[in-house]
Amino acid sequence: MGLLKKHLKARMTAYFLFVSIPVVMFLAAASFLLSADTLKGLVVARFDLIADQKEQQINRFMADQIEIVQGISALEELQKNVLRLLQQSPGTMAYRAAYMRMADSLFRSTFLHYGAAAGSDLTEILLLSKTGGEVFFSTDPSHEGEYHLSYEYFIQGRRKPYIQPIYPSSDFGAATLTVATPLLGPNEVPVGVLAAHVRIPVLVDIVSQRSGLGERGESYLVDAHSRLLATAYFRDEAQSRGVHSEGIDAAVKGKTGSGIYRNYAGELVVGSYRWLPALELALLTEIPVSEALQPATRLARMMLGLGLLAVAMLAVGIYLITRQIARPILAVSETTHKIAAGDLSQRAPVLTEDETGALADNFNHMIDRLNNTLEALSVEQQKSEQLLLNILPEPIAKRLKKGEETIADSFSEVTILFADIVNFTPMSVNLPPRELVGLLNEIFSEFDRLSELRGLEKIKTIGDAYMVGAGLPVPRDDHAAVIADMALDMLVVIEDFNRSHGSELCMRMGINSGSVVAGVIGTKKFIYDIWGDAVNTAARMESQGLKDRIQVTEATYNYLKDQYNFEDRGLIEVKGKGKMHTYILQGHK
Repeated sequence: MGLLKKHLKARMTAYFLFVSIPVVMFLAAASFLLSADTLKGLVVARFDLIADQKEQQINRFMADQIEIVQGISALEELQKNVLRLLQQSPGTMAYRAAYMRMADSLFRSTFLHYGAAAGSDLTEILLLSKTGGEVFFSTDPSHEGEYHLSYEYFIQGRRKPYIQPIYPSSDFGAATLTVATPLLGPNEVPVGVLAAHVRIPVLVDIVSQRSGLGERGESYLVDAHSRLLATAYFRDEAQSRGVHSEGIDAAVKGKTGSGIYRNYAGELVVGSYRWLPALELALLTEIPVSEALQPATRLARMMLGLGLLAVAMLAVGIYLITRQIARPILAVSETTHKIAAGDLSQRAPVLTEDETGALADNFNHMIDRLNNTLEALSVEQQKSEQLLLNILPEPIAKRLKKGEETIADSFSEVTILFADIVNFTPMSVNLPPRELVGLLNEIFSEFDRLSELRGLEKIKTIGDAYMVGAGLPVPRDDHAAVIADMALDMLVVIEDFNRSHGSELCMRMGINSGSVVAGVIGTKKFIYDIWGDAVNTAARMESQGLKDRIQVTEATYNYLKDQYNFEDRGLIEVKGKGKMHTYILQGHK
């Protein structure tokens, strides 16, 4: 199941097999059913023809027996000897002589005149008296003296030639067929009845002929009591008891028909059955369904085999076709995986000019557009990063991007510079807004450049005031020195500005060192700011400082005294702080 989910070729082939194999099986079954129905009709028609032929052979055989019996009874010599015998008294020598002459003439008329082959079908010949039906002669002397007055062949045989249908004999109960005809004397006057018992095996031979019955087909006769009379496959005990099947029961009831049913042995057969009223026998011709429908079975198997072979070949073709279809798709998929891994330089190969080729081409266009979009996004991201870094220190910006919501840090050694353009406000009254902002931007942009050059952290600008710190957000040991250098550079910037613009701006700056707390405040227009007494003191150093001078606290002085020159200003009154010892930074030693 996992293979089908992961591979288009396997899934397409499986779907084809799932649809086509039932179709092939259905076609094979339909072919079998149609051909089986046709074969059944052909078998039934053939069996009907065979049954007609066997019935004709039986009728011809019976007609021959009647002709033989009639021929015997019509022999003049036999008629004379019978008449002489009937004129003698039983038991006398004359009777005995007349009996022998009649027996001799009967033997010669039967076996010499008609031939041994024809005569051999007669198992017994009887001569019965006209009145009483006494057997006064029989080829089986044990039957002489019997009276057959009630026998149907005697009753009918006095008037005309007659065949009595199969009946059980009185002595053994065996199946018996008797042909009878009037026995005539001189002047065609009936003097008795000549009856002949015909061999039943002859009918067995006729019915048992296997011509047209295949390997296992058979024909057999059943009497009115459902007893088997003629079959080459049954034992005597089977013949003595009745057998039943759909065909036998229907035929015994006088019906003629055909169909598929189970025979007396329980085997499914295709059979044809009919009733022979002249003999009161049922003639059945049957063949096992497996043999009768063998051509249909072979046809169905052949169709199934050819169909499955065709399906297998088509499945291979579909697999190959699907592989061809899947090849460009797999190429696009492989390219997609590489792109997903980050390699946006990959392009899907355009292997065909059909829809899959168009897919690969469109995919490549999409990647090109994606690259352009990503490049544009990268540019915008860089701009956003730069804007963010203009607002926040880089380490703080990274912390914010990682999802840190509250940022507050304590720094023990930080130096803060406050600078203010002293006379900028009076000058700004006479300047247009754009020019005012432009001049201020020119000065502060230079301050920003210096701050970035020295690795300082610009905290903020307030009007014409500028605030910068060192030692945060990344601590550094030279925080006081870099702020001192920054302050000296800022004085140079103002001097250069005055010369280039013909102005007379002055700077007042204150520096202090100490501990502060730094953090980000706000959620929208957030800023990075610092708080603490050191910040307030630095602001006081600026506000109570001197024009174009840099005033520092004693704490800052202690950091710089070995490297810079200072002017001791002494104690001054600082608002909110009282008396403080301050210094004026003059430059490097």
